[in-house]
Amino acid sequence: MADRPKLLLFSHLCGPDVVTGAEKLLLLFAKELNRHFHCVMVVPKEGALAVQARQNGMETVLLDLPLGLAIYLGSPNVQEELHALSQQPTWEPLVFLLLRERPAYVYVNTSVHPMPAMAASALGIPVIWSLMETLRESPYRALAADAVNVYSTRIVGISETVLGALPPELRAAKGSVLRPYLHAADYMPHRWPEARASLRKSLGWGDHHLVAGYIAATIYPNKGLREFIQAMLPIAVQNPRARLLIVGMPVDEEYVQQCRELLRAAGLADRAAWLGFEERIDAVYPAMDVLAVPSLVAEGFGMTALEGMAFGKPVVSFASGGLQEILEMTGNEAYLVTPGNVSGLTFRISTLLDNEQLRAAVGRRNAEEAQRLFGIEAFRASLDGLLRSLPPPGSFSPAPPAPSGAALPAAGLVRGSGPTVYWLKGGRRRPFPSARALLRNGFRFADVREVSDLALEDVPLGKPMPERPIRGRKSAGRRRRGVGRRRRGRAGRQVRTILSYRRRRSRRRLAPRRKLKIRVRRR
Repeated sequence: MADRPKLLLFSHLCGPDVVTGAEKLLLLFAKELNRHFHCVMVVPKEGALAVQARQNGMETVLLDLPLGLAIYLGSPNVQEELHALSQQPTWEPLVFLLLRERPAYVYVNTSVHPMPAMAASALGIPVIWSLMETLRESPYRALAADAVNVYSTRIVGISETVLGALPPELRAAKGSVLRPYLHAADYMPHRWPEARASLRKSLGWGDHHLVAGYIAATIYPNKGLREFIQAMLPIAVQNPRARLLIVGMPVDEEYVQQCRELLRAAGLADRAAWLGFEERIDAVYPAMDVLAVPSLVAEGFGMTALEGMAFGKPVVSFASGGLQEILEMTGNEAYLVTPGNVSGLTFRISTLLDNEQLRAAVGRRNAEEAQRLFGIEAFRASLDGLLRSLPPPGSFSPAPPAPSGAALPAAGLVRGSGPTVYWLKGGRRRPFPSARALLRNGFRFADVREVSDLALEDVPLGKPMPERPIRGRKSAGRRRRGVGRRRRGRAGRQVRTILSYRRRRSRRRLAPRRKLKIRVRRR
């Protein structure tokens, strides 16, 4: 491990049992990054992602950090939210973690996890910020893109669609497309016929049944389960062999119950099978004849669609963000439907279910194109390009004294072009309210370094330094009056000499002209 630079990867989620799409993609990337780096996965709590990371030879660290939605949503209060995050109690443990681990690079996953990017940037650590989702369109999306720019060295998008949310000049300067990959051999294709027969038998279905599949790690309205069921109702009514296979963990129980009620009301509840979250996708995809991906939001990529293609299945999808990009790249434009168009979904699914030769031809083409465009070789070529664009790795250490206008050191006295001096430590800048406060805290103006205003503004503002000396630091000013000094006599005894005549006089009512006597207290 010593010959590989250290990379800290920050995940915003770590579910106890379910691995979400974002977690799956992070782990997928981390497996390949681990070939080039000593990878450490930082997770908010113990869970499935942490277990799988360790199984793949990575260390794990637990640090629960608050998330922020302003960048993803394109909210007008982006800067206010980022400032609030820098004031959270977990900010200093995050900074201390970075100082302790001394990574060459930090890898931040998703736009809702800005804190690691902010802290690493404040310490001068290069940041790879991976965007797994498309930033929402809004009048303030430029503010969100600017925040990503400020706290990143490179910006990774999992599709052209994701990077399309950034201004062209930012995309050209920092952007890299790193699409997910699949290695079909990992899913043991020789077992697919057996898996197909086994699952269908357990559900009471035969090989003659026509199964349309829907799969999601977590089921909620934006994943389009209702639209899938509505599209399948007329197909199931007309064709008694039609079946629905629904796989995923419900996170909105009321919504899922409404979807179930649609089937019950149509008298088709017995035509559908409901399975929970399934980690082994090779156990469910083979049982499907057609896969539907009716996402209603602009997906960053659409891993489910790619997985279905890799298993040789025809895929019908709403043209939502990265899903449209995948289907167009693989020659499946004919199976794209305008988001929310249920009748269009019905037509394309029924066309495939009714034509076995068409299903087989489309499935074979999908498997070939998925391997050619999204195989491990294509991913490694893109990853090599990203790695070449990074600054050279080196051990993280506090910067030496910086000349005027230079980057920030890790700690010390600094100021920008203005008169205010800051004490930089622990990832925060604490202003001195006055020159007197700086001197009384034991500092010297000769040690102040001038840095660039832009770099200084990136560091979160801390509490002002106190006017009184901070604990553990001697004052640079004069000693307070009345403090005794210790001397040693010839016999080695410690004596305390009282020097203030006025204080003696106030404590003892001595005559004004009485000669001062020195009292020696033996100990």
